[in-house]
Amino acid sequence: MAELTSLAQYLLAITPAFLVCAALLLAVPRTVPLLRVLVHILFFVLARDAMTAHGYWQVAAGGLRFTAPPPVLLALGAMSLALVASTCWLESEARRQIRWFGTRPLLSVLLGVAGAALVVALATGLKALSGLPSLAPVAPSMLPLLLGFALAANCYEELLFRGLLQQQLRAWLPAWRAALVSGLLFGLCHAFLATTVTQVGAPILVFTVIEGVVAGPGDFCAGCRLGVMSVD
Repeated sequence: MAELTSLAQYLLAITPAFLVCAALLLAVPRTVPLLRVLVHILFFVLARDAMTAHGYWQVAAGGLRFTAPPPVLLALGAMSLALVASTCWLESEARRQIRWFGTRPLLSVLLGVAGAALVVALATGLKALSGLPSLAPVAPSMLPLLLGFALAANCYEELLFRGLLQQQLRAWLPAWRAALVSGLLFGLCHAFLATTVTQVGAPILVFTVIEGVVAGPGDFCAGCRLGVMSVD
């Protein structure tokens, strides 16, 4: 019962932002797709950062850990997938510009894995150089649930940044610069989380900028951190 109450309080907290974003999507015509994508991203940032106040994750300089109860994680994962479906439906024209699979899928998968390994290596090296502590190990029984939730949530995030946003930027920028701008904006969208919602500061921004820039070059590799979404 407490878990349902907590989830209801979270949903109630993000409802005003949801309504404002819905009104914006009704007001902004589909002929301005980039602005519509930015509205989707703003709602994502607000909904994500609201998880902190409700204790759904632990954000520290040395890492991030989802701490929500299993039923809440399942509900949030389902909500993320529903947002993926609704965003694809609302932005059908922009979605058609995304190439979900490259011409060489195996190469995309291999490069995506290499990109993930690079992000992990860089994060580990930065932690070691900075002397940042690691969070306590996760109970093995929680790993499947955490993996499922992370995949669902990251699918929504990657659709917005590496899918819709990056493809819209390519209308004005070369592919490499669109990937770079998308990655930098991904890092910037964590600034509020880094400096206001939490007091972690620079480590969040450094990691997310690295992550965004590495994941961004969809012309060369897959983009997801825990899954594969090639947008080349």
